[in-house]
Amino acid sequence: MAEEQMDELMKIFPVKLREILSQVTWYREDLEEIRIRIQRPVQFVTSQASFYLDPREKRLMTQAKGGLALGEEDLREMLTYVCEYSRYAYARQMRQGFLALDGGIRLGLCGQYMAEEDGRIGMEYPMYFSIRIPHEKKECAAWIEPWLIEGETFLHTLILAAPGMGKTTFLRDLVRVLSDRPTCRGLALIDERYEVAAANFGIPQNDVGIRTDVLDACPKAKGLMMLIRSMAPEVVAADEIGSQEDLEAFTYAMRCGCVLFATVHGSSFRE
Repeated sequence: MAEEQMDELMKIFPVKLREILSQVTWYREDLEEIRIRIQRPVQFVTSQASFYLDPREKRLMTQAKGGLALGEEDLREMLTYVCEYSRYAYARQMRQGFLALDGGIRLGLCGQYMAEEDGRIGMEYPMYFSIRIPHEKKECAAWIEPWLIEGETFLHTLILAAPGMGKTTFLRDLVRVLSDRPTCRGLALIDERYEVAAANFGIPQNDVGIRTDVLDACPKAKGLMMLIRSMAPEVVAADEIGSQEDLEAFTYAMRCGCVLFATVHGSSFRE
């Protein structure tokens, strides 16, 4: 985790958690996720294990029992910091179940939803937070570039892997690599859940290349149609396709001459 990402997290954490973290020595590079649940130990997840905070000894430990837990007031305090003291300004994002923060950090929300006057569903009492920390691994996809091009023509590409194997990280770098090719006319990225470009108010927090147009917070099928009409991209990239609507939209895009790059969950070609 980059230093600026840690600074961003410290700004949104409640004071109780912030004070203890400032006294703990730990390795942050492998941190992938932080899970905060009301009245449950705060969980720090790496690729290898989970850790918890010992509030007495001010250290990390592998057992959850006795770990620092946050109460209702702590979580309300955290939400206040996240929304910059204006929850109303973030209400639209919160309806999606997550918020995009600086540094590419994605904050998932869970709790009690309630119907609003206009019939929409809004998050009323978020008491569970999933903080996902992206790791840009530049050049991780550079080796495959020659296999995806014939002459100067990009080839349709599907990235297949089981959950947690790095599909999104690989796609992000692949988009960057192809977008930075001098012969690339334009690449459009549909980032429905802010996980690839991780845009915050439209500004990408991750490097997705110099010729990439980003459409975020939009369903993939609808976004694809919008991009074809508005941006005329040479290549369209999307993360985690799978619904019938996605497949129909991508088939239409292929007929329109777009090259498609996408990821899909699967442990094998048969699956």
